[in-house]
Amino acid sequence: MGTSEYLIVIHNTMGYASATVPSASQWGSPIASKRALLIHGLNSTSHTFHRVASMLAAKGYLVVAPNLLGHALRMSGVDFRVQTLADDLLPYLQAAEYDIVIGHSMGGAVVLSLLKYLPKTRPTSVVLVDSSVELTADQMAVRRANDARVKPNPTVEDYMASNPLWTREDAVWRSLGTQIARATNYDDHMDGNVPWSFSHLFADKPPAAALTVLIADPRFNDASKLETVAKFKDVRAVIVPNTSHWIQYEFPEVIVEEALRNVEG
Repeated sequence: MGTSEYLIVIHNTMGYASATVPSASQWGSPIASKRALLIHGLNSTSHTFHRVASMLAAKGYLVVAPNLLGHALRMSGVDFRVQTLADDLLPYLQAAEYDIVIGHSMGGAVVLSLLKYLPKTRPTSVVLVDSSVELTADQMAVRRANDARVKPNPTVEDYMASNPLWTREDAVWRSLGTQIARATNYDDHMDGNVPWSFSHLFADKPPAAALTVLIADPRFNDASKLETVAKFKDVRAVIVPNTSHWIQYEFPEVIVEEALRNVEG
């Protein structure tokens, strides 16, 4: 595993131009025939998927996890729309085809914005991990209020104390994501996506793709997510019992199993 900078060379009529997508983490063999693309959420980093990525690498996948614009020391612009975050990742989809695409939280909305670019006939397993695809103005206000009550820059020990299912490594990566994020990052992305509405993008799913939405236990999280996703007949919705929003830390094997069932049976 490592963090690398991808240089993609694109040929055009004027010669060669290079497009660089910086700051990505990678697991597995570079010559693996199977590929997975993992997209993190708001105020997180590519390493939020460290356990999921390691499991997929052990199954023979080359796993690539980019850092989104405005995260993990990547400079942000003034456009915080989810579609802008997705467009920034297009060089990855232009350079290779992926068997598995996974997005957590806001990363799930980024994945939905990329569905239209996935292969039309090649099977792709798409998994959204506890992503809110619709939020009303009231729900957004509640989230802002909850975020405002969170202790600034929680430490590793804070995360360990409040999340008994996490490993210390989970807490380290989560703490890093929050501490290196800009102070206004949360509000910038919320303000840049009003209304928070992405469910219409389910319609962009290619016929060959299978789409699963994993939902945290409604006892501990937003109970409206299942109601929203259940309206779409081509989307598989799965509640993961006894989990919080951070399924990739608490039950990473569930994410891997769902991803693999759609491409490996």
